[in-house]
Amino acid sequence: MESNQKRSISLIFLVLFFGVIAGSILSQFIGAFFPPGVVKDFFLTSNSIGWGIKPDNWIDFFVIRFKTGLFVDISVVSILGMCISWYFLRYFK
Repeated sequence: MESNQKRSISLIFLVLFFGVIAGSILSQFIGAFFPPGVVKDFFLTSNSIGWGIKPDNWIDFFVIRFKTGLFVDISVVSILGMCISWYFLRYFK
């Protein structure tokens, strides 16, 4: 790849997605090896961002009716995984 070419947006999202997956795997290892306490809670506490928890989020087309919803769990380790994958994306030009 030449240095003046830009990377495709799909490649960037794919690398960041794998970074989130790697961060999730890393959080499972941290949860298994760290003793209970403040450090473990800091790394493993996650916040859910999304929609779909309400019972009235039905989409009704009169012929078919369905619910929607999407949640993303964000934690310190998943952000760390994204940063590491972004570093590798920048490093391997």
